[in-house]
Amino acid sequence: MKLDPSLLHLECVPCEFTRPMDNLRLAQNLFQLMMKSNGIGLAANQAGVNARLFVMYVDREAFHCFNPEILEHRGATITSREGCLSYPGDICEIVRSATILVKFANARGIYQEREFTGLAARCFQHELDHLNGITMHDRVIEGV
Repeated sequence: MKLDPSLLHLECVPCEFTRPMDNLRLAQNLFQLMMKSNGIGLAANQAGVNARLFVMYVDREAFHCFNPEILEHRGATITSREGCLSYPGDICEIVRSATILVKFANARGIYQEREFTGLAARCFQHELDHLNGITMHDRVIEGV
């Protein structure tokens, strides 16, 4: 598996849970690619896979996020610098919510809700944007 920008501007299709071992294998492959690329998050479409899945490793915790969504933006927004494995060397100032309440499934389709703050919240929002066909450059251009 390698980085493949061909699907970056498409909204990804929801994951199904009829083959959980295949889901887990895909998530593990994405995780390995992310670590090899020195990233903290990677969406499936960044690797050329049209699926609503991303992985992230923040605050010493690994996440496989299938069909993720943000349930609530909480508190203030923060402007910070972001990079992206799909755009090596590019850094953009992006406004994001400091705290979010999210929902995502594991490889078997079991959902959980979780609150993320700080870097975890920023990473979740960045990767979810990818699944919606939005890049960090789009956020800068739109002024969002």
